[in-house]
Amino acid sequence: MATWTRRSAMVGAAALTGLGAGAGAAGAQKRVPVLGDPAKALDTPALRNNRMARAFREPPAGLAVPAVNVERRDGVAPLKLQQGLTLISLWAPWCAPCLHELGDLAMLQEKFGGRSFRILPILTSPREPITAAEAGFLLKKHKAGVFAPVIDRGADSKGLFQALTVHETPNGPARPGLPCNLLVAADGRVLARQFGAPMNGMVQATGEGGKVTAADIAKIGTLWAAPDGEALMKALSRGEIAGGSDARSRPLVS
Repeated sequence: MATWTRRSAMVGAAALTGLGAGAGAAGAQKRVPVLGDPAKALDTPALRNNRMARAFREPPAGLAVPAVNVERRDGVAPLKLQQGLTLISLWAPWCAPCLHELGDLAMLQEKFGGRSFRILPILTSPREPITAAEAGFLLKKHKAGVFAPVIDRGADSKGLFQALTVHETPNGPARPGLPCNLLVAADGRVLARQFGAPMNGMVQATGEGGKVTAADIAKIGTLWAAPDGEALMKALSRGEIAGGSDARSRPLVS
């Protein structure tokens, strides 16, 4: 069973996060402070006290989704643009918190996904070669079969990981890491960025040596599945965030 070491979150929602491509799923997942200012795009009266919205940070100036190829079941092609807002969820098979939140994101996609808003998980930075069929199996295994497998086939299959997930860390220089969820505007700009599996409360560690186990995580659940997570998804699907009407009028990464 995968385990996580424990550390208190300093600001916003408690989160479990992978610290980078070199971090293992067992023992290297830590609770970390939420760094950076809250995302301006989600700073609306309706969302001001929403814990899930507050977990999103203002991205670096100019951060945008790069042009990369992705693999789907029907082959490899450039990442295309669609209408509406997209929540891109970057995940990897080695990232235990990513796998944990996929099921909750799938439920939200079924409830709130549509022409103006959708959730798009993209597998990036795998440690071993992986096919679309294998990625699809992982999604189904973690109750996220509603999503079709999409794999980053940028440089070394790390194009999105390296371009979008570099962020400040509490105890060292900026580095890439997962889980990473990005709210993307119609022109491809990243409006808001969130790291870590946002937990719906403090996790009580029951594992050997004070480690947090997968069962401990399951008892608490993520904020995605909590009322605040649903309220945020509803606001996004209705275009109620700052600049929402403008964001829905042009193509968006999907």
